[in-house]
Amino acid sequence: MRELAIEIGVRALLFGVFVFTEFLDPFQRVIQPEEIWLYKNPLVQSDNIPTRLMFAISFLTPLAVICVVKIIRRTDKTEIKEAFLAVSLALALNGVCTNTIKLIVGRWSDELGNALHG
Repeated sequence: MRELAIEIGVRALLFGVFVFTEFLDPFQRVIQPEEIWLYKNPLVQSDNIPTRLMFAISFLTPLAVICVVKIIRRTDKTEIKEAFLAVSLALALNGVCTNTIKLIVGRWSDELGNALHG
């Protein structure tokens, strides 16, 4: 029982880090004049996916697969518990790593975006 509490605690900590980093502002990148040619491609507005929908899909799909496999194979509670722990760890680590990379890479300044794409 203690091991399960530690596992849940680690996942809660990772989820807390994910939520904290989700709301941090990335730094504003300063694009040097010799780099501007890299960013002169036309701006595409149509490839925007709502964050809530994407989060719901990434969260509910593995849980649905686990439930379907449980129904089909009639697995015991230990295997289901391990599957839920694996999914929760994967989602938490993925969120933390993704947000860390987004914060490190940053985004270009608003002035540059307006200058390049009008």
